[in-house]
Amino acid sequence: MKGKKLPGIQALRGVAVLLVLMRHLLVMEDHFGGGEMLLPEICKAGDAGVDLFFVISGFIMVVVSRGRFQTPGSSAAFLYNRATRIYPLYWFYSIVILIVALLAPVLVPAMKKGQVDLFSSFLLLPHFLPPLLGQGWTLTHEIYFYLLFSITLLLPERRLSWFLLLWGLAVAVGYNFYSVTPMLSGSATIKMITNPTTVEFVLGGCVALAIQRGFRRAALPCLIGGALLLPASSLFFDPLQVEGLRFFCFGLPSLLILYGAASLEGRSPFSFSSWLQSIGDASFSIYLTHILVITAVGRIWMTVRRPGLWDNALALALMAAFAVACGFASYRWIEQPLLRATRFRRFHHVSTTPATSAMTVSKQDAC
Repeated sequence: MKGKKLPGIQALRGVAVLLVLMRHLLVMEDHFGGGEMLLPEICKAGDAGVDLFFVISGFIMVVVSRGRFQTPGSSAAFLYNRATRIYPLYWFYSIVILIVALLAPVLVPAMKKGQVDLFSSFLLLPHFLPPLLGQGWTLTHEIYFYLLFSITLLLPERRLSWFLLLWGLAVAVGYNFYSVTPMLSGSATIKMITNPTTVEFVLGGCVALAIQRGFRRAALPCLIGGALLLPASSLFFDPLQVEGLRFFCFGLPSLLILYGAASLEGRSPFSFSSWLQSIGDASFSIYLTHILVITAVGRIWMTVRRPGLWDNALALALMAAFAVACGFASYRWIEQPLLRATRFRRFHHVSTTPATSAMTVSKQDAC
């Protein structure tokens, strides 16, 4: 089934970006709302949207690579396709922010204070300073994952599970070694390589392998259990404040959700709504643009706000609506044209090789 979308996975990407949006709406209300808060603290669980994106990414990379291992040019094609999926749209919005910083430095204080390394930011290289476009830190992890995963395409496909296992173990050992070795703490690259979130990519790939081999037991309980566990930690503490705890509080529930949704794909009357799938299609554009949009709306809100939570409710609704609408506009008029332009004759002999998996996903939609 070449080029088929996986509706459940697309919908999960929609859920992931809505979680991230919810988290940043909480930040905007706290910043622009004048001290009154409508959104509850549990919205901090929206940070888990990033972890859900990571496990989905690992899953999709294994799915789209099925049958292409040790194929001539497959590794180069994989890297090219991944790079042109990430960089063009990311560069577009990074340039927008750079122009704003040059014209109105007060709107981009990090740039004014020299807290951004433009070279590392545009190339998505590991760095202790945040990128110009804040969400770029997650894309740095994505690029690293793609680089290392491309090596697997040079190996026999039957070795993939062993590679993923060793990779996960290496990250776990490296993380513990990094945390007790001051000499290594000055390297942003080593910090990223040993970051526990890399295990989320790896385990997402393991879920794909398990399902390809027919393991689909307890799918619905896993989906429901993951959905219940994901916000649970935010009721008691902030997982991001404890180093290494994010993987257990957000990564593992995200993994259960992914396994449940992927296992039910095509085998159950249960289905995600079409609007979630549509949001999933536009999730990359929504992810890159939503902070720009809700910050702009927030600045307007700050000048016209009135006391009372109804004012907050209206402002938050407008933020969310504009964020999704602008994301869809970006997807249709910027992201899609950029994809078409950069995928001109894209290693055609590789990208059209029929996948042997029972589950495939279109190259354009993989992210």
